Amino acid sequence: MISKLPKLPVFPMTPEDCVYVCQEIRQDDFKEFIATQQAQTKGEIIRQLLAQNGEHYTICNKNNIPVLIGGTFYENPGVATIWLIATDKISKRDWWVTTTFIKGLMDLLLDTKTCHRIQASSIGWRFVAQKWLKRLGLEYEGTLKGFCKNGYDLLLYGKVG
Repeated sequence: MISKLPKLPVFPMTPEDCVYVCQEIRQDDFKEFIATQQAQTKGEIIRQLLAQNGEHYTICNKNNIPVLIGGTFYENPGVATIWLIATDKISKRDWWVTTTFIKGLMDLLLDTKTCHRIQASSIGWRFVAQKWLKRLGLEYEGTLKGFCKNGYDLLLYGKVG
């Protein structure tokens, strides 16, 4: 699927990429992950991501070092859930690459009928992440009150094609 998108420094995620990014994970990404998933340590996050279905990608910086891993997974028929985690070394250029890539991926997934719905979520206090999800073209759909393990709300975003 990645070959059908514009040429960007995006590659299929390798186990080494997953380990590297998870070991260097941004603190906010780590807090959100453990609040919304079963995994509670970096090692458990690595195992969970490597076992997860769907597409998995790595975004590399200008020095070809992984700064973000992400992709989609499918828990419900025809529904792609977008996920990503990054390191503190991610730059504005890398965010531009990520945004361009994810927008293209979303269009491709919907155009090829790989899914009919794309969704993502964000823990209540991650305002910058929520603005980014809207920039991707996802619409705010609602809030799950107290959904996260730490009692925080989870905001849902989606797009139906």
